[in-house]
Amino acid sequence: MQQFQSLQRLLIFYTLSLTVMLLLYYVTLFDGIKKHSEQHSIDTFYSLQHSIIEHAAPVDSEIKKILEQPTFDQLSYQLILMMPSGQTYIHHNTRPNESAFSTVAFPTIGTSASSSSDHSSYTVNSNELTGIITLRSGHQIYIVLRHEPFVVDWISYRYWLPLMVAIILFFMALLYMLNRRTNWEQLLVYTDNLSSRAKESYTPPPFLQKKSTTEFMLLGHALSRVSYQLHNDYRRIKTLTHRLERLVDQAPLPMLMSIRHGQISFYNQRFEQVFTPSTQSEQSYELTDFVEGKDEATQILLKTISNLRVTRTLIVYGLENKQAYQLHATPWFGEHGQVHGFTVIFNNVDEIFHQSEQLQLHNQQLQLQIDESNEAQAFIGRKLRLPLEKIIDSLEPIDPLTLTAQGKKTLNTLITTSQSMLTVLNETLATEEVEVRKTRLSIETVDIYKVSKEVSNLVTKEIRQQGLELIYFFAPDCPRYIETDYIRLHHILLNLLKNAISFTTSGYVALTVDRIPEDKVTRISNQDLTPNNDTTVPAQTSYWIRFSVKDTGVTITPERQNQLVNILNQSNHNLVEDSNIGLSDANSFAQLLGGFIELSNTVDKETIFSLYLPYPHTTYQSVYHRCSQLPHIHLIAIINQPLVAEHLQRLCEYLTISVTIYSTLDRATVQQLKNKLKQDEQTIIPVLLLDYEYSESITLSAHASNKYSEQQEVLNDLVATPSLPKILLSMKLERHIPSILLGQYDGFLTKPLDASLLLSELLRLTLFARKTLNILVKHQYDSSLSFVEDTPKKEILSPLILVVEDSPTNQKIACKMLSKLGYRSIVAEDGQQALEKLKSQREEISLILMDCRMPVMDGLQATQVIRSQGDKIPIVALTANNTEEDREACMQVGMDKFLSKPISKKDLESVLQSFIQ
Repeated sequence: MQQFQSLQRLLIFYTLSLTVMLLLYYVTLFDGIKKHSEQHSIDTFYSLQHSIIEHAAPVDSEIKKILEQPTFDQLSYQLILMMPSGQTYIHHNTRPNESAFSTVAFPTIGTSASSSSDHSSYTVNSNELTGIITLRSGHQIYIVLRHEPFVVDWISYRYWLPLMVAIILFFMALLYMLNRRTNWEQLLVYTDNLSSRAKESYTPPPFLQKKSTTEFMLLGHALSRVSYQLHNDYRRIKTLTHRLERLVDQAPLPMLMSIRHGQISFYNQRFEQVFTPSTQSEQSYELTDFVEGKDEATQILLKTISNLRVTRTLIVYGLENKQAYQLHATPWFGEHGQVHGFTVIFNNVDEIFHQSEQLQLHNQQLQLQIDESNEAQAFIGRKLRLPLEKIIDSLEPIDPLTLTAQGKKTLNTLITTSQSMLTVLNETLATEEVEVRKTRLSIETVDIYKVSKEVSNLVTKEIRQQGLELIYFFAPDCPRYIETDYIRLHHILLNLLKNAISFTTSGYVALTVDRIPEDKVTRISNQDLTPNNDTTVPAQTSYWIRFSVKDTGVTITPERQNQLVNILNQSNHNLVEDSNIGLSDANSFAQLLGGFIELSNTVDKETIFSLYLPYPHTTYQSVYHRCSQLPHIHLIAIINQPLVAEHLQRLCEYLTISVTIYSTLDRATVQQLKNKLKQDEQTIIPVLLLDYEYSESITLSAHASNKYSEQQEVLNDLVATPSLPKILLSMKLERHIPSILLGQYDGFLTKPLDASLLLSELLRLTLFARKTLNILVKHQYDSSLSFVEDTPKKEILSPLILVVEDSPTNQKIACKMLSKLGYRSIVAEDGQQALEKLKSQREEISLILMDCRMPVMDGLQATQVIRSQGDKIPIVALTANNTEEDREACMQVGMDKFLSKPISKKDLESVLQSFIQ
């Protein structure tokens, strides 16, 4: 019974409970009997008093008659009658087996009777009642009454029944405990058997066929299931461990694991074959003992791999075999988010590198052939296409009614033949058909912001290749939509930009779109490219839209300007140089759209081609939207390009963003800036925007002079400020920026500067600081005023996307891609978490990116639950299996779109724009 101490304690507790209850019963019973005896004595006293008081002057004989009544036969008493004359009579009686009264005593009572009335009093103790009766006649009766004796009649059920019930209950509890002990013994034996051997199948507990309580049966079932599952898990873990060992050791790629500080803790057989490390057990290695980076930045990253927090792919070279490898380094984290180590995989890409170099040489040769072919096609096109167009333009105005029948036939033949020749020529040369007739225009509502962005994106790659900078700006007061021909406007802007690029060898090319009042539009005949100057302004035109293309290329002299105008006015296309053929088409289209092109030079010898289009409406829809939180942000921009600084200043003024722009830095300027920020730290939130090209020019200048310049020092000091969010702006792509430099910044933007992306980054980087600032401002506002606004303004945030993905790597890739596109994101690891986050943040979430294959609850099941609840939120499927069956399965459960992994940024942006306004 030693191992069943809980049953012993329960039995002892039960026995004590019964004993206490039994004692309480008998104590209560005996106390009631005692009180009953005392009450009987009191009742007898009052009965005797009543009988005596009936006699005004009782004599001894009358007292004897009273005492001879049956009531007093079973009582033990002593009665003393004292007459007024002093004569005393004593009467007494005792029950059998009781001792007689040994003395005659006159009891003393606390109060005395009044002489004018009858009076009685008594006292009661545990054995007897002592009383005195005083009559008006002066008689006094002293009485002593003994209580009835305390007799226990065990034959009565009141005495033996509770004891018997307690004994029966005790034996019942004892039998129950013994039964429970038997069950526990069976269960313990069964548990020992479960842990001693593996179970191939589920077996029920051994006492199921016997009478047992429900909890023992349930506990037995639970133990059996747990044991069965544990043995299954153990066998599965052994199988997986065996597979993993074979997979890692026999993997065709070199693999290794390193601890947090970079020392290699494990490598597989393939790594040992390729890099041949020493077999000395005490020697520790690092990555740099076997490979080196392709550049200085990669080498520094290899040496400081302990700072790595995301998966990186690097190109390295073996120290011994000098072959190129693609290194994939992935950190693995502990339960609290700290880095515990890294997993590194090497992929030999040496052959691919050599093939890539050969393909590049071959592509260069093909590109030269293509360029020569394009030049020949362009030359043939100009020599043949322009005369044909001129013939068609000359024949169409001829009125057939003025000709004879033969003349009509000849005219129709000439027009038909010319158009056929032009069609065949265009198809053969694969060139755009130049249509300059108004009857072929398609006037519609055009988003000029979208058109200008598309055109600038088309030339961005070419500008990067030439080492130029592209500047784009859409004025805040400029309308977004006008009535014009989309294709013609696109053609004009593209031709103007390409013309500017062809003449620019260094500097920048800028595209600016703004609104000009009618009274400020000037038409200088020697500067515009309009062949005739009789173009009239459309009726009800209040404003003009100006598309300005500025470049820092070859300056066009006044003589050259006049030459261009004269050539176009004479319509002598054969004399136009190759580089200006696009301007001819652009000028023709501008006239058809009701506008014109102006050519001018700035004081800095910059060339500007300006396209003016009429805009008859005074209302417009702005591209940029103000936000109540923007005035709290202070933008510090370091930009050495005056035009970009001017555009940024104009944009910030419109959006009520305080801005300070520097073209150069020195120590005094930075110190003054820090002092100002310290003074205003309770009211504004600073954000730094740095032009990478400016920073690079300072660095190159310092390397050239072998001196660490003051500008470089103060710039590094400003960038190193920990509490200052920083955005890097560059014409280069993010992957071309050194990773060490990127790690110093919180955001990255590419040129041309996109205002919407800039606003999104400003709001993202200042979110926490703005919340803190709002709390502080609200506290100050409440302490100074006696009221608060009932409806505080809400901040306009970018759309929130729910990313449902179980892979941490894919989560990071998707979130980073969404951040670059200007969207916020939250992550759920499975379908169940997705349902919980959707329930708590439904009003914020605009779209769900749902992985189809996940543990706990996959994407298809989660989508079914969401649709069953009546939620119509857009859901885009993410899957690595791009098959027709997967597409049908996704669409059947209610998904709206299908994206295959790896996700393309362009496809993702297109899908998001189609579902989110």
